[in-house]
Amino acid sequence: MNFEGYQVRPVRTKDWVTFHCQRCGACCRHLEQKVMLESLDAFRLAKFLKKRGDDVTGMDDVLDRYATPVPLAEGYPIFVLQVAGSEDACIFLKDGGCSVYEARPRVCRLYPFTVSPGTKGRDFEYLLCTEAPHHFADGRVLVNDWMYQNFKREDKEFVKREYDFARDIGRCLRQLSSSRLSQALFPILYYLYSNYDLEKSFLPQYDRNLDSLIKELRELINGR
Repeated sequence: MNFEGYQVRPVRTKDWVTFHCQRCGACCRHLEQKVMLESLDAFRLAKFLKKRGDDVTGMDDVLDRYATPVPLAEGYPIFVLQVAGSEDACIFLKDGGCSVYEARPRVCRLYPFTVSPGTKGRDFEYLLCTEAPHHFADGRVLVNDWMYQNFKREDKEFVKREYDFARDIGRCLRQLSSSRLSQALFPILYYLYSNYDLEKSFLPQYDRNLDSLIKELRELINGR
């Protein structure tokens, strides 16, 4: 994960952190290209909005209306939430609050913490985002409790899979010629963000899609 533009420091699950959410909405503003929308995030948002009665039938609707693609250096896109207004506020910030709170993206649920790939046999490293010091004036949070409440099993399994697949995709893309990189864009978008049934479990579909994507990328490498 790229933490450029953020101030972070490692924390342990047993650490207590001074933190109190003031529900001021400050962390929902000034977010131009800052809130990444992962596949699981888009899936959950689509399910939530559809159940709420919005005109949403799948992940494509969420991405078309509320997200913007941003290319990474490796050659494939990610999606970030759109912003609105002079303060670059999250597109889902309404009347000072989150209008999709139950299905908010992982980065929002974990804040003021985030995670990165672990070392020395650990699945994750936990980090505290410290760029907004007014959030750390009072209150007390145990890191382990925060993760128990906001970083559920499905999220952990998805993130571990995402780390592995990202490395595989990166290796494949580095083997493609510049002329074939453009051919890889459609299958990447399709398998990462489109080919999902909202009525079925996410993770089995994600595994299936990423296996299919790696197969197609390898075929491109071999000139098929």
